[in-house]
Amino acid sequence: MTPDPTRPDPDALLAAIHADEARAARGRLKVFFGFSPGVGKTYAMLASARRLAAAGTDVVVGIVETHGRAETAALVEGLEVLPRLAISYRGHTLRELDLSGAIARRPQVLIVDEMAHTNAPGSLHPKRWQDIDDLRAAGIDVHTALNVQHVESLVDLVEQATGVRVKETVPDEALDRADEIELVDLPPDELLDRLKAGKIYLPDVAARATERFFKRSNLLELRELSLRRMTQRVDRDVESARLADGHDRGRGITERILVAVGPGPGAERILRKANHIASGLRGEWVAATVDKAGAAPLAPEAVEQSERHLRLAESLGGSVTRLSGASIADALLHEAHRLRATRILVGKPSHQRHVVWFKENVVDRLVRHSRGIDVLVVCDDDEPRDRPPPPATGSSGRSLAGLGYVVGTLGATTVVGRLLWPHINDAIVSFVSLLIVLTSSLWFGRRTGVLAVVLAALVIDFFFVPPFFTLVIANTTDIVSLIVLLSVGLVVAELIVRLKAQTLMAVERERRTARLLKFSRALAVALDADSIAETLAASTAAVTDAAAIDVRLTRRGEALQSAARLGAIVPAADEDGLVTWVDEYGRAAGRGTDTLPGARLTCLPIRYQGQSLGVLVIAFDPPRPLSREEHDILAALIDQTAVTLKSLQKR
Repeated sequence: MTPDPTRPDPDALLAAIHADEARAARGRLKVFFGFSPGVGKTYAMLASARRLAAAGTDVVVGIVETHGRAETAALVEGLEVLPRLAISYRGHTLRELDLSGAIARRPQVLIVDEMAHTNAPGSLHPKRWQDIDDLRAAGIDVHTALNVQHVESLVDLVEQATGVRVKETVPDEALDRADEIELVDLPPDELLDRLKAGKIYLPDVAARATERFFKRSNLLELRELSLRRMTQRVDRDVESARLADGHDRGRGITERILVAVGPGPGAERILRKANHIASGLRGEWVAATVDKAGAAPLAPEAVEQSERHLRLAESLGGSVTRLSGASIADALLHEAHRLRATRILVGKPSHQRHVVWFKENVVDRLVRHSRGIDVLVVCDDDEPRDRPPPPATGSSGRSLAGLGYVVGTLGATTVVGRLLWPHINDAIVSFVSLLIVLTSSLWFGRRTGVLAVVLAALVIDFFFVPPFFTLVIANTTDIVSLIVLLSVGLVVAELIVRLKAQTLMAVERERRTARLLKFSRALAVALDADSIAETLAASTAAVTDAAAIDVRLTRRGEALQSAARLGAIVPAADEDGLVTWVDEYGRAAGRGTDTLPGARLTCLPIRYQGQSLGVLVIAFDPPRPLSREEHDILAALIDQTAVTLKSLQKR
């Protein structure tokens, strides 16, 4: 039976119903959006709050920055204002939003100014937009204000327009989750008049602001950016409504972009560029990082920088994947074909002053083998082109060891060969040299293997091919033999490296699969919740090698209790409520997360379809965050644990 094209898409309707149910359980977020300080966002927000209060709505001011503006301060009068939380930092007392007090007060609408604000050290969250997310999770409607220059994906464009690099940003996904965005607009000339009249900043501050930021050309470009951002929001809302009504059914996602991400300094700009392109094409994008098998491991700083870039990709709304392969380009191409990507986005390679032997040219290889996939190269004009790549741990020592091995073994072969000449011939020396090439490639990598091939050809020609002790070759047969030796050596070196890389990847996949299989078998024979918790704790210890692990489960009608423990975890004074917060809100917290990132602990929620079942608490000595690979494995283990616990409760 042919489906009626005029009927709404059932999947879209179901998704809309689920989205409505989720929104009903959370507070609504309204953002007053502008292109610059002084356009009247806070004024419009407070005026709206007074109208709501006059209509009988319970409105409370959580925090508002008046910046000395009498008109704004006058609007606060008559509204209930929550006391601010005092936080001591380096001899100063900082006043921040009292998040727990606001949740305890639980008004219908809470006014929280400056969405992009960075909280004082020691706060529950580093950023105020994260506080807003907690308030909404508690069922409180929040009204806030935001300038366009603080939107994460627009940071590069704002810097190009104004020359100012904004450090306080809000992820695009946090803004996209807003239920309503109200544009507060003002002509730039009128804004400059307000600045000169002292209605935005004090006179001395206003003078400096006019010189650096408040230029008419800057304001015009910022205004254009804010209007574009609002247009994207309207387009997305219209598209969602059309899909829910059954229009354009079956079109789906037509554009997919695969973005190559590494620890390089230009990766942030590439990610923001990918977000802009995907938004304009109404497509989706995936950020991929490639672990090149056989390559020396990156330094800890480079690893942390790469992880930070992947977190940025997630905050911009992209997906994240980790690839492995002997070649970066081949791994990206394989993933692009698997995803049916239409574009691959990479950074422009830096032109380094020093020569890197046989370095893979990723861009050229992508272009040659893309087969219908567009390859876009993004150049970071702000970064020097001769900037070296992030250092690899032990790469120089490994190269020197390989060089020493090649020179030493070829030298020994030359000495022995000359002593035994003419009892042995150049063919025997060639086979010995080929063995050296094989071992060099196997133990020290592709570059060392290629170096061994070149040096072996020169040694054989100089010492064992007539006329001796010259690089001249008199016999055509000897020339062919050396060419064959060089070719075979190069091919063998490449094959050895690829075989080793594939072996390492296969071993790692088997190890990960074995962990999950072993865990699944242990869960299958677990008889009670304590046995399940002990299994999770043991598996977590095997994956992370943590100093202490505590699995806390929610018993029926009781609070969290420790069900399995390895080592001792003694939370600090500011970490006492961390586990409770994770259990209540269902989000990871602690070191390496967005909630109390300076804590010594890492807490992961155990949940099944939104229902809290417990918390996994991990502590390292010395403290460190979970790596992305550890986090992915633990997420799989926790999901299996949650399913098993839920099935146990139903028995």
